[in-house]
Amino acid sequence: MFFLNTKNLPVGHNIIIEIMDAFYPGSIVYLIVNEHEAIFIRKSVYRNMGFGSEDEPGFSLKQFIVPLSSLPWLEDIIENKFWKKPSQGGAPVDVLHYSQVIDGEDIEIRFTPNCLKEFEPGITITNYSRPSGRSKYSTFTIPYYTLRDKNLLQAMKSV
Repeated sequence: MFFLNTKNLPVGHNIIIEIMDAFYPGSIVYLIVNEHEAIFIRKSVYRNMGFGSEDEPGFSLKQFIVPLSSLPWLEDIIENKFWKKPSQGGAPVDVLHYSQVIDGEDIEIRFTPNCLKEFEPGITITNYSRPSGRSKYSTFTIPYYTLRDKNLLQAMKSV
């Protein structure tokens, strides 16, 4: 997989937000966009555990791509389905995910009760149309804390 270099982005790519990750000291989350794509990157401090290698000096990278046109749908599901009670129009208690084909890509967003940390709620976004490594699809997890308190959702809306 080709990872973007956040210090030297290709022409037409713009960093919308850079967030210090609250759950992994030294890790950084980015939202980068180009004309057609929204790219989420998590840079984690590389810990040599005897397998794998650095994707960038000092870091392991997780890169996730969805069509740029999927952001309004993702924002709507987060705010109006997952963050609202059923009595306020939110998702019924037994609905934990939503799927949509957007620009020919099969996207799913799922409530994740233990998102990167035990008892930390968040979401997992899956793109079944873009493989990652040996997997036939790619995923990215985002805690509610990062969406709300670190303003990632607001940054997504600004695009």
